[in-house]
Amino acid sequence: MTLFEFLSIVYNWGWIFLPLILFPVWKELWLAYVRKIYVENVEWATLELKIPQAVEQTPKAMEQVFAGLHSIKSFANFKEKWWDGKHQLPISMEIVGNAGAIRFFIRAPRVYQELVESQIYSQYKDAEIDEVEDYAWSLPDDVPNDQYGLWGTELILTKEDAYPIRTYRFFEEPISEKKFIDPLSSLVEVLGRLAAGEQVWLQYLIRPARDDRWQKEGRKLADKLMGKETPVKGGENAIEEVFRFLVDMVSWIWGETSQLKKEEKPKEQGGMKELSPGMKEVLGALEESISKHGFEAGIRIVYIAKTDAFAIHTIPALLGTFKQFSTYNLNGFKPNSIVSPSVDYFFKKSREYLRKRSLYRAARLRLFVRKQVILNTEELATVYHIPSIMLEVPTLTRIAAKKVEPPAGLPSI
Repeated sequence: MTLFEFLSIVYNWGWIFLPLILFPVWKELWLAYVRKIYVENVEWATLELKIPQAVEQTPKAMEQVFAGLHSIKSFANFKEKWWDGKHQLPISMEIVGNAGAIRFFIRAPRVYQELVESQIYSQYKDAEIDEVEDYAWSLPDDVPNDQYGLWGTELILTKEDAYPIRTYRFFEEPISEKKFIDPLSSLVEVLGRLAAGEQVWLQYLIRPARDDRWQKEGRKLADKLMGKETPVKGGENAIEEVFRFLVDMVSWIWGETSQLKKEEKPKEQGGMKELSPGMKEVLGALEESISKHGFEAGIRIVYIAKTDAFAIHTIPALLGTFKQFSTYNLNGFKPNSIVSPSVDYFFKKSREYLRKRSLYRAARLRLFVRKQVILNTEELATVYHIPSIMLEVPTLTRIAAKKVEPPAGLPSI
C-alpha cells in the first residue's frame, strides 16, 4: 500500500473513529458544565469558629472532628452525575489573618452545617460558632489592581500521597502531652505580625476520598518497599471508557447499582528484601498513614495587601511555616509552580497578572485546586485545629467569657 492510498483511506473513513477520539474530551467538558450549574444552586454558609480562652485539647480532638466529617461522602447515580451534575461538594477550613487579627472560619454547604457544628461542639464544648458574612467578598472584584497587590499559590506534596507529613504527634514530648509545641505556632506568629492593610487567606478544601482507592495505592508503595513484585496495569483507553459509560447508563436504566468490575488475576508474591532500620521506619509510617480515613485536599495561600503596605518578606515567611511538616524520608509540602504567579520568559507581566487573577477568583469561590492531594485525618488535624492554651498570641481572637450552665434550682416562669 502506497502512502497516497493510506492517506486516501484515512481521509474517506477516518471520521468513523472520530467519536471515540473525542469522547474523553466531550465527557470532561459536559461534566464541567453540569457541575457548574449544580454548584450555582447550592446554598453555602460561612461559619466563624470562635476559640475558647482555655483549650487543653491537643490536635487529637480535631482529628476526631475530621473523622466525623468523613461521613459527608455521597454517591450519585447515572442521571444525577451526568444530567444533574451532582458531585461531592467540599468543605473549606480557613484561617485568616487581617492586620494582625487571626480568625478561624469554616465554609460549607448549608446541608452540612448541622453536622459541622455538632462535630465541633462534641470536641470543643466551650467554642462558639456564628454564621457571618463571607470575608472574601469585602474586597474589590478586580484585585490585583492599583490599590491592592496579590500573591498566592497552592501547595502540593513532595512525594506520593501515602507518605505522611510530619504530624502533631512529633511535636509532643513522650512523657507528657502538656509539653506540647503547637504546630500552628509559627503560622499564627506570622499572621499576628501583619500590618494594617495586609491580609492572608489560608484555605484547606477537603472532601472525602475513596479509602479503597488511595489505600490501594499506598499498599502498592508498601509492597514496592518490601520488594514484592506488583503487576503493571495500563490505563483505560478510549474504547474501554466508552464501554464503561454505556454499562453505567444501562445499569442505571435497569435499576442496578452494581458497577462494572474488572477481573483481577491472582498476584504472585515476590520475594521480600531485607529492610534497613530507616526503611522499616518509613514502611511503618506509610502503613499507619493509610490506615486512617483520607480526604482529597487542596491547600491555597493568598496574600493581599495595599500597594503601600505590600511586604515581600511575608511570602517566604508563609511558605516557611509549612517546612516544619516536612521530612526527607517521608513527605512535605511545596508550592505548585503551575499556579504560582512567578513565571519566566515570554509575556512575563501579563502571565503573572492572569495567574494572580485566577488565584483570587478561585479563593473567593472556593474552587478546588488544580492538583489535589490526599491527606488523612491526622495530617489535616495537624495543619488545621483550634490552638491550644499553650499558644499565647495576643492577636488570636478568643472568647472573652466562658459559658456556664444555669444553677440547678433556678425557678422558671
